[in-house]
Amino acid sequence: MEKHRESIVEKEFELERVSLFSDAVFAIAITLLVIDIKWPDIPDRLEGVLWDRVIGPVILSFVGFVLSFFFIGRFWTVHLRLFRLVRKYDQGLINRNLLFLFFIVTFPFTASGLFGHLRNDFVLPLYFYLGNLVLVSAANFNLCRYIFYVKPYLSVDGENAYKKYFYIRSKYTILAMIGMIVVVIIVALIFPNRMDFIGPSCAFGGIFLRIANRKAAKFKPAGLS
Repeated sequence: MEKHRESIVEKEFELERVSLFSDAVFAIAITLLVIDIKWPDIPDRLEGVLWDRVIGPVILSFVGFVLSFFFIGRFWTVHLRLFRLVRKYDQGLINRNLLFLFFIVTFPFTASGLFGHLRNDFVLPLYFYLGNLVLVSAANFNLCRYIFYVKPYLSVDGENAYKKYFYIRSKYTILAMIGMIVVVIIVALIFPNRMDFIGPSCAFGGIFLRIANRKAAKFKPAGLS
């Protein structure tokens, strides 16, 4: 009986380590976002170049930081609530969680490309960033599906309404992200190398996410903030 109790405590401690490791990865990813923002080289004469070479690049870098901070923070909140419903773990869960965290830590790289190297004749950084969003959403959906449906014994007993809500929300989120990148690709094919068209088409991501959240809200349990 005592050995069984010690085994349960050890498992809980190990699961807590998985959660703490994940939190550390999120924190590092956010820190790397702001570390990448640097003051540009200040020319001897600022007249006529203040915006193009000083103010503009810094503002764009901060826009990238705020946008990526929002996405990372959103996924951290989802991850936090998800692990409240986990009581056991196996290697499959660890592998899927690591895959999810891998796409979290790539945000600083894709964000730096999006707001530091994007030009009308070089839109590849935009596709990398959008692909990052799609892949992290897919990894989150895969993690939810594994915990609640593939290996349901890993989750706490009961709480079926919460489990269903998190699963459906993750599914709608990946569908919204896929819808966004499809729209961007279509616009890019119609208007190649036209960032004045391709860039604004990314706004469909926000529209699709809003629709996804409204649909998922129908399954939101009472009392969940």
